Amino acid sequence: MQIEQDTFLRIIQINLTKMMKLNFFKHANLLVMALVLGFAVSSCKDDDSGPTLSDAADITAFSFAGINPPVAGVISGTTITATVPYDVDVTTLVPTIAVSERATIAPASGVARDFSQPVTYTVTAENGTTTRTYTVNVTQENPPSIAVAPLWQRNLAEGGLPAWFTANNDRDLAVHGNFVYVHNNNDKIRVVSAADGTDVLVREDLEFIDGKENFASGNLFLLGTDTDSQGRIVASNLRVGSADQHPWNVYVWNDKDAEQELLFQYPTPEGYRLGENLTVVGDVRGNATIYVPGGGFGTQNNKMLKFTISGGEVNTTPDIIELGEITNMGNAPDVVAVSNEANSNLIVAGTGIGGIAEYTSAGALVGRLPAALNTGETALLFSFALDVAAFELSGRKIVATTATDFTENAATSGYLYLIDYTDGWDNVTAANIERVPFTPDGNIDTNFNGTGGVDVVVSGNTATVYAVITNFGIGAYTVTIEQ
Repeated sequence: MQIEQDTFLRIIQINLTKMMKLNFFKHANLLVMALVLGFAVSSCKDDDSGPTLSDAADITAFSFAGINPPVAGVISGTTITATVPYDVDVTTLVPTIAVSERATIAPASGVARDFSQPVTYTVTAENGTTTRTYTVNVTQENPPSIAVAPLWQRNLAEGGLPAWFTANNDRDLAVHGNFVYVHNNNDKIRVVSAADGTDVLVREDLEFIDGKENFASGNLFLLGTDTDSQGRIVASNLRVGSADQHPWNVYVWNDKDAEQELLFQYPTPEGYRLGENLTVVGDVRGNATIYVPGGGFGTQNNKMLKFTISGGEVNTTPDIIELGEITNMGNAPDVVAVSNEANSNLIVAGTGIGGIAEYTSAGALVGRLPAALNTGETALLFSFALDVAAFELSGRKIVATTATDFTENAATSGYLYLIDYTDGWDNVTAANIERVPFTPDGNIDTNFNGTGGVDVVVSGNTATVYAVITNFGIGAYTVTIEQ
């Protein structure tokens, strides 16, 4: 039987009065115990609701811990904003969310959500009735972009072509240190200042390096031009095979004032066209690799030759790299190593490549420009990109190339292109490509061969790209990455 609290207190009061009359509390401790019991019961009279439950319903922290480095959201009222890197897939982001003590949240923390649109979360307080709804807005950073500015130019737009320029016969260049070495008239190398493009004399009073000073051989006396890691000039004649009747010669000059030397000679095989372009990696007096495409105008060839030099000795039996998924590199193909490693990947350009492509050292295709770019301002990259340079700048992977339409519109379409392929060839879009008109106001002649040359020097977070386009001129351009 349940007794009401007031009734129970009244019973205690009556009994205490009787016990006092009977002198029951002659011991003080019994009186104290009785008073405490009465106080305890009395104090419980109005405390029959149980413990108070919290009404806090807040998100106290929000982050994407799976991103490196983690991204913390900014909480402002019931709005949370977060900015993630441009290359993060926002459709599957997993948030880490902290809420008020004993509160719950829905959807739960640690569950992937699609943040391409605003996402809402509801926090319910411990008391089960107080709720608060938050909206999370995620934005992506802008992708890094390529910024280009002219350093110097010698073309019709900027004072005219060099006086020594010829029709159709200035096709390549290389740079090292203070000098740019420009292929000229198929038998010379002109030297200009890397700083301002002015002409530089050789041997104190000569206007050019003579490409047939000691060796006059080839379908063209001189064509592909490069430098080694020590600044030596390396160039070759052009040879269309066959065998010992048509040796391909590779020459070296220790510097701009040195005499021409024969580095090595190679009997051009039947069906090969050697010397349109070449690339040197390393020190040709020590250890180096020389790459040369096996094809060119009038040949059907998908093979790359790789010559190795060890201790200054050239192995004249090259490794032959057959490029996968093509049968012909096309006109004036070029190759450049991505790194200085012996088995570096290769970037290859040519009219038969179908867009600039990357291959492994064994010739397997890694990737190429997406076919979707074969239109508009980037279409020339698929038909006329004939010289390439690859470099890294501020963590980005860049390819520089010259491309010139040698059809009826060639007089107004000579360009330097810079392509950012850091996120993979399949992901290259027009936004990753910067196009620089080489002669914005037109030109006096078409680039009959579609030829050109490009080289690059990287210093810290700035690159300087040097380029020549046949009949269009030469120039130098500073390149930076805008984050």
